[in-house]
Amino acid sequence: MTMEPILYPKKVALGAGIVGGIAGGAVMYGMMSTLMTQIGMGANCFAIIMGLITGQSYENALYPGITAHFLTSIAIGVAFGAIINVKKLQIQGFRKGIGLGISTGVIAFAVIFVPIAMTILPPHMMDLMKMMPMGNTGMAENNMNSASMDEKSSMSGNSEMKENTAMNEKMKMEQMDKMMMEETQKLFPMILAGAFVSHIAFGAALGLVVTPIVKRASERSSRR
Repeated sequence: MTMEPILYPKKVALGAGIVGGIAGGAVMYGMMSTLMTQIGMGANCFAIIMGLITGQSYENALYPGITAHFLTSIAIGVAFGAIINVKKLQIQGFRKGIGLGISTGVIAFAVIFVPIAMTILPPHMMDLMKMMPMGNTGMAENNMNSASMDEKSSMSGNSEMKENTAMNEKMKMEQMDKMMMEETQKLFPMILAGAFVSHIAFGAALGLVVTPIVKRASERSSRR
C-alpha cells in the first residue's frame, strides 16, 4: 500500500490559512455589517459588540472589536491550514478546498459563535441598544415622552411628587429593560441566521483563497 505524498509544505498551508482567514474575515465582517444595518443597529455594531465582549467601553469598543474579529478569523485560518496538511485532507482542487472551508466555517459557527450568542451576546446587545438610537423601533420616542412627563412632574416642587418621580424613574427603567429584552429576542433569530450564512461565506472565501496558493506550491514541488 503506497503512502499518499504531501503535496505542499506545512508552512505554505499555514501561511495560506492566515491569508484565507483574513479574506474570510473581511467577507464575514461585510455581511454582518450589512445585516446590522438592515435591522437598524448600524454598520459598526457588529464590531462594537465584539469590543464590548472583550471588556471595552462603548466609546472605545470599535477598533478592539475589529481586531478581535480578525484575530479570531486568523486563528481559524491557521487551524484550517493545519487540517489541510493532513494527508487525507490535502487540497488538490477548488471543489475540495471550498468544501473543507465551508465545513470549517460551520464548525466555527457551532463551536465559537453559538456558545457566545447563547450566553454573552444578549446582555451586550441590550447595553448597545440603550446607548444608541434604534432606527427601526419606537424606543427613542417612547423614552423621550417618558422623560418629558417626568420633567413636568418634577417642576411641581412637591416632596411627594419627587418621591413619585423617583418611583416612576425606577419603573421607567424596568419597563425600558423589558422592552430591550423583547426587542433583543425579536432580533436574535435574524442575527443567528445571518451569522450562520456569514460563517458559510467565511468558509467559502477561506477555501477559495487557500486553494490556489497550495496548488501553486504543489505544482512547484512536482517539478523538482
